[in-house]
Amino acid sequence: MASDAFPTDAQAFFDRGMERLNRGEWRDALSDFSEAIKLRPDVAISYRYRAYAHADGGNVPRAIADMDEAVRLKPDDVQTLYDRAQFFLRQKQHDEALADCNKGLALDGGRADLMGLRGRIHAARGSSEAAEADFTQAITIDSEGADDYLVWRGDLFLECDDNDRAIEDFSEAIRRRPDVAYAYSRRACAYWTLRDTEAALEDFTKALDIEPSWVWARNSRGLVYADRGEHENAIKDFDICVANNLEHAPTYEYRGESRCKLGLKAEALEDFNEAIRLNPDSVRLYNRRAMLHYSNREYQKAIRDHMEALKREPNHTATFNYLAWLWCTAPDPNVRNGRRALECATRACELTEWMTPSFIDTLAAAHAEVGQWTEAIKWAEKAAELANDDQSRDEYASRLDLYEKKQPLRVKPDEESAV
Repeated sequence: MASDAFPTDAQAFFDRGMERLNRGEWRDALSDFSEAIKLRPDVAISYRYRAYAHADGGNVPRAIADMDEAVRLKPDDVQTLYDRAQFFLRQKQHDEALADCNKGLALDGGRADLMGLRGRIHAARGSSEAAEADFTQAITIDSEGADDYLVWRGDLFLECDDNDRAIEDFSEAIRRRPDVAYAYSRRACAYWTLRDTEAALEDFTKALDIEPSWVWARNSRGLVYADRGEHENAIKDFDICVANNLEHAPTYEYRGESRCKLGLKAEALEDFNEAIRLNPDSVRLYNRRAMLHYSNREYQKAIRDHMEALKREPNHTATFNYLAWLWCTAPDPNVRNGRRALECATRACELTEWMTPSFIDTLAAAHAEVGQWTEAIKWAEKAAELANDDQSRDEYASRLDLYEKKQPLRVKPDEESAV
């Protein structure tokens, strides 16, 4: 074997580099391919495999640079064009990736893998029709090995909200290869979108049987359980995810939500605190923790968290609405601030062009808080007019009696579903 003795020529360095690359020793492989290139800089394949070693080490730009040299030396090598297109796709250099695929297919139109890759590039560029055509052609060209193309086309259908066709493709891919967790997980997503949570749970469970440590699939199954109101089962999945990945902020958020639903507010607060520590720029997390503080009647803490959210996104409409609602409806007079409530409610409505009924409902309450009863009545009527469902419409309209009696709105935290 080449590794038994010190290499003395380019081929020996290349051979040892290949052995090391196959063993996952990408750093040593890089060294060997570099020596081979130093001795024979005119051999394209050494650049191509050094590119693979760079990619294994996470340095995709260096991999592309080596592929550039390989293409310069062998411009009609279809495999090199295919590989460089994959690297371009990883870097979101879609135009360059597409150009390589087109050139490769002009040289060899029967390459199903190149056709499938071009489909993925079209999908990434948002060209759904072109992507579907390429995936379908790849399936036709290589009907026996079409598993990946079926999954990619299924992903495309899922992205386009064509869930029934997505399920067909994922099911066919699973029939061909029943050991691929990804196909089960994607079919589960399609079932979940169609509100078939039983089928979604079954498919996520099959995916986890194949890959038990897959955090994304287990979190997803936990979210399906939560969607069904089975929060104890959801928390069991989230607990396992935390054990497998202590640094994954979304898991803490998901578990915090389920703990809230079970009334475990202290434990939920711990989860939201940890989620914010791991993802300190998330507007959603600060607002969510603020709602928990609000439900605990810790109004100043809630205000601080909403203000932290606004620091991160100064024009976040929902945050303006949350603050306005708190400042004009809180039962504690030391918390209420009608002027600021009116400012925030007005800003939320301005940013949404006065078309969000819940924000307009808050604006009505803010006007009531400062004693502007005519305006309060006007905006309460407008909120009811814009409401999307009967329950909301009735709720907004019910405020009119208060405002006509010149009474402001007061809402206790336990009367809301904020948590």
